[in-house]
Amino acid sequence: MQFLSLLRQAPRPLAFGALHSFGSSFGQTFLVALFVPFIGASLSINETEFANIYAGITIASALCLPFIGRLIDRIDMLRYSLATMVLLTIGCLVIASAQSVWMLIAALFILRLAGQGLMSHVSMTGIARYFDRSRGRALAIASFGFPLAEAIMPVTLLALIAGFGWRATYAGAGIFIVVILMPIAILLIRDNAKFREAPGKTENNSKTTSSNPDIDQDSSTASSHPRLFRSRYIWFCMPMLAAPPLVMTALFFHQGSISASKDIDLAWFAAGFTVFAITSVIGAFGSGPLIDSHTARKLFPYHLIPAIGAVSLLAITETPVMIPVYMGMLGVTTGFATTLRTAIIPELVPLSEIGAVRSTLTAVMVLASAIGPAIYGWMFAADIDIGTTLWITIAAMAVVSVLSWMSERPGFYIPPGVARQTGE
Repeated sequence: MQFLSLLRQAPRPLAFGALHSFGSSFGQTFLVALFVPFIGASLSINETEFANIYAGITIASALCLPFIGRLIDRIDMLRYSLATMVLLTIGCLVIASAQSVWMLIAALFILRLAGQGLMSHVSMTGIARYFDRSRGRALAIASFGFPLAEAIMPVTLLALIAGFGWRATYAGAGIFIVVILMPIAILLIRDNAKFREAPGKTENNSKTTSSNPDIDQDSSTASSHPRLFRSRYIWFCMPMLAAPPLVMTALFFHQGSISASKDIDLAWFAAGFTVFAITSVIGAFGSGPLIDSHTARKLFPYHLIPAIGAVSLLAITETPVMIPVYMGMLGVTTGFATTLRTAIIPELVPLSEIGAVRSTLTAVMVLASAIGPAIYGWMFAADIDIGTTLWITIAAMAVVSVLSWMSERPGFYIPPGVARQTGE
């Protein structure tokens, strides 16, 4: 009922967040992967070459994200959103017309930066700074666009590829963004000055005259972003932020090797993704009320526990029917992580710096997802067996969880003048 009440109170901002999380799919790995065989055949690129190009592009886009992502603190939200969608449309059209590897590289870079990076950034940052008391629930609702896209886009696009070809399908995606997503985004927040407001742009004025009595006028806020990254807190928490994307990308990338080592049909892992999607939604919506009642900082050190249990189960099981359970437990951690890693930022820095901090931390997570498969590959190349690799993973997740728990000890970090606002 609390989710329904929130939807009634602020339907348009929440829809705006969900629209962008859904639209990010055009640059997400799960969707791009559908086109890999067709792109490879058209441009004479094998799967290994494509994977190497993709990893390099992912790292490059992650390095650019902190510099472009922080602009969201200075630019009107609707303008930033539309600029992001224009960039994403360009990426779709360039890849649809790619006739060389260099055009492919340029297109994939744009898609990864604008789709996976900036569209998600708009969704989560906008919701995080607009909502206060119900931030956890709001983030859970906005994040629903991610699993919704995962559920309907692959089947839809594969049907379009079969009917019209991969180039026409990606070109159609670009047209869809311009004709459908952009007008909806405009309609949703065109008249909502509070949601569109760039807090960094108005920060100096708000310190002297603020119409909102809930805005904290602490003059120390301007220095909190570098102060955060000079604290022990963030460096103890950084491994916890990186762990879910690193571990899960590595596990999913190498699931063929894992299934072979355990003599379990790969179809069990494929079927497990349905369970994964369902439990990730449950995790996200379950975490929302907990964040609102206990704060994201208090919950953050514990959200890897389901993943630790999942990998432990995978390490000891040889039974196929346990694979959906393993995937379901990973989904719970994914759902919690989706909301927690954004909800925690407004508890650490002022509203005017949410975009800058989130883009930097997101870059770390993207880099982690890029190197995860490589780390596992190096371990396999060093003749470390699958079982040992999984137990090393379990131990590493336990260590980073303890480090995150330690970061909440007194004196590690006290947020300077974190602003409050009442958007809901």
